Amino acid sequence: QQFGDLYGVYGNVDGEDMKRLVPRRQLLNVEGYKIGVVHGHGEKKTTEKRAAAEFEEEDVDLIIFGHSHLPLLKFSKKTMLFNPGSATDKRRPPHYSFGKITLNKGITAQHIFYDSLD
Repeated sequence: QQFGDLYGVYGNVDGEDMKRLVPRRQLLNVEGYKIGVVHGHGEKKTTEKRAAAEFEEEDVDLIIFGHSHLPLLKFSKKTMLFNPGSATDKRRPPHYSFGKITLNKGITAQHIFYDSLD
């Protein structure tokens, strides 16, 4: 928070303390872009489909989600779907990862991959 605006959402393993601090999902307007943020947990469907369904009534440019810990960057129609993976719990992927999103004349997103937490 010292360096800029900080937004977050809670996930399936967060307790009541986190649920009091942040919502289940957020719809943000940043630099003229509509961005949906959600963890993506739930039942039925894939994490990606659950995340997209959260914002199907809004005309969003980007949906950022997690839950599966699997890095993903793809489009569903004109909406970018971005899962940064996991910086601390990579599960199945061979590398840890985080994401970098740039908003200027368009949205660009990339994964940064690394091999160790050391």
